[in-house]
Amino acid sequence: MLDEYVHGTVNRISPEAPVMVVHQERTSSVPGGAANVAANLTALGAKTTLSGVIGDDESGRSLISLFDNLSNQRFLPIVDSDRPTTRKVRILADSSHQVLRVDYERQQDVPDQVALDLLNSIRESITAVDVVVLSCYAKGALVQTVVTGAIELAKQHSVPVVANVKPRTAGHYRGATLVQMNRAETSTWARLERTVDDLGARSLAQDFRNSIGADAALITLGSSGLVWACSDEVHHLPATKVEVFDTAGAGDTVVATVALGLACFGFNDSVFRLATQTSACVVKKAGVATPSPEDLAKICQIN
Repeated sequence: MLDEYVHGTVNRISPEAPVMVVHQERTSSVPGGAANVAANLTALGAKTTLSGVIGDDESGRSLISLFDNLSNQRFLPIVDSDRPTTRKVRILADSSHQVLRVDYERQQDVPDQVALDLLNSIRESITAVDVVVLSCYAKGALVQTVVTGAIELAKQHSVPVVANVKPRTAGHYRGATLVQMNRAETSTWARLERTVDDLGARSLAQDFRNSIGADAALITLGSSGLVWACSDEVHHLPATKVEVFDTAGAGDTVVATVALGLACFGFNDSVFRLATQTSACVVKKAGVATPSPEDLAKICQIN
């Protein structure tokens, strides 16, 4: 998806309705969704191949252009001319205050041929990768045939699969190496009436892992850090304390860090601790962001 920002200033209220009038000054765009996961992996030093569905439109062409300017990044877009590229437009007043977000998208499942094309693009890349990341945003691209096929391909080549999933389709990811959801999503998956607290998340992480048949499960808890379950053990790592500016995209940074760490080191506390540190870097920035080289240098000094 494409994350677009309209930057402007506010100095009056509209005479037509009690809303702010934003005087547009500039616009900017960055890769969003699974494309942001890929951008985070690139920022962390990985070489990535990204497969995803876009529309035959200006937003899709903008995404292709953005990736043309990134090194160590290969983009294999699957074009579905019958649907728009998922696009989120955020109106920002006075540099940072989000006034409004407008989403352009179609959430219906992609047609069978598009799903087959997407799976074939994964098949073409599987022999050259160390980890597969399936990042779901419930926009209709990761249908069950794609997910099941991708996991089977990865197993055939002994490649771990890290999946960032949504409650409604969590069952599609049976057999993934690691599955991830946030606190609210996990509460929905467990059909709880209230959002699970930190203590309850420990138990749910194990339930989540067992239900999917995954080696590990990760639940992100925002300011409380994260919980991950592996085998019979459950671990809780507190968040790195920073002044939070914008949480958009922080989950993408976590899944990218964990996927890269898993490929390099396997399940290790230090991998998940690094994920709390890299995500702390991006929540200090406005909009969807990735850790900068300066951010990573500071993390290296701490560790």
